[in-house]
Amino acid sequence: MSDSTDHSRDTILDWVEAHRTEVTSLTQSLVRFPSENKPPHGKEKDCQMFVADFLRDIGCQMDIFTPPEAEGLTEHPAYWPNHEYTDRPNVVGVLTSRPGGERGPNGKKSLLFSGHVDVVPVVGEGQFGWWDGTVEDGKLYGRGSNDMKGGIAAYLMAARCVRELGLELKGDLILETVVDEEFGGANGTLACRLRGYNADIAINPEPNNMLISPSHRGGQQFRLFVTAEGVGMGCGETELRDPVIALGHILVALDKYNTERNARPKPRGFENDVFPLMPFVLRAGELLPWGTGEAIPEEAWFEFWIEIPPGVTEDELRSELNEVVEKTTEVTPALQKVSTRWELRTRFLPGSTMSEDHPVFKLLARNLESLTGQPPSHEPAPFACDGFMFNLHSPTPVVIFGPQGGNAHARDEWVDVEDLITLTKTYALTIADWLT
Repeated sequence: MSDSTDHSRDTILDWVEAHRTEVTSLTQSLVRFPSENKPPHGKEKDCQMFVADFLRDIGCQMDIFTPPEAEGLTEHPAYWPNHEYTDRPNVVGVLTSRPGGERGPNGKKSLLFSGHVDVVPVVGEGQFGWWDGTVEDGKLYGRGSNDMKGGIAAYLMAARCVRELGLELKGDLILETVVDEEFGGANGTLACRLRGYNADIAINPEPNNMLISPSHRGGQQFRLFVTAEGVGMGCGETELRDPVIALGHILVALDKYNTERNARPKPRGFENDVFPLMPFVLRAGELLPWGTGEAIPEEAWFEFWIEIPPGVTEDELRSELNEVVEKTTEVTPALQKVSTRWELRTRFLPGSTMSEDHPVFKLLARNLESLTGQPPSHEPAPFACDGFMFNLHSPTPVVIFGPQGGNAHARDEWVDVEDLITLTKTYALTIADWLT
């Protein structure tokens, strides 16, 4: 492992400074592709073809394939079924100095950058256009700017930097962009692992506010339905069968459960974290003209997301949630007169972790501190993501290191422009340190 301070540090930093406006403009170009993920479909193709052109231009060996083309995908235990992948290609580019452009054998160094181009669909309007990429007061706005096209632009520009500076790579630099990560997707990420794109370590620029995170949370999204058919006005019933009231009891019980589980001992690194249970939607009945909807609704439901630390299994999570409903039903007459059922809205996303002893982890920290003058924080990433596909289902550990921003999945999503420059510099220095 060489040291970029010995041979190329100043050259790398000067190159990024000279191209800082292009880091911003590349992010804007990516944002302007409305690559919305609307399960089971998605519209990532145009954005992916743009990325593919960029990778070709810097001399990458290319592989463009849809996830089902990865052998063994649909049979893999981590595959999430019922998603459609027509015109939804993964894109992988490999930079290597080896004769013929062939990837290196085992034992040679390698480094992988991975990001997803799909974004959560837009709803309503904000102050800034969803797809404009407007820059104002140091913030770049637009759907996907923060999650996670800004981070993708940073590693693409870092790769262009080392390429244009003529740094000779002594191993493989793998640059991938995947489809279908949002809504608990991650099949695109799994497909790249099964396709053979593994490395000594991966860097994922999910927007974790410039932390260098060796671990991340997990979680899952559910709907819980409460049903009582043929209720009408409930006239003549001594105890009403009311799904709305019954659901209210469950909500109170789940809130109490969440407080209790957050009081439990947590894994190393997560000791001070709070794991939310977040209701997104609560519905019952219909809003009808006056006098036409005067009846107890037959069904009430709510949708929620719950986060977990690494080590919690899918069976454990579902067992606890079922137990909350069952125990509440035992002592609540309103629940004893209705039925409940669960619907999975996402796959189970486990939390995962990698070792902080990995030398590239330490390189990232050193290079970031040299730029900011501050020791970096190594806290866990405060979200669930596709990192588990690396740590749990491949030989490649992943470190999460991405920009600050805000309003991810909401109106006026933004990413900090200066962070994108710092990321580009840090990524480029780390590529040089590890592969030259």
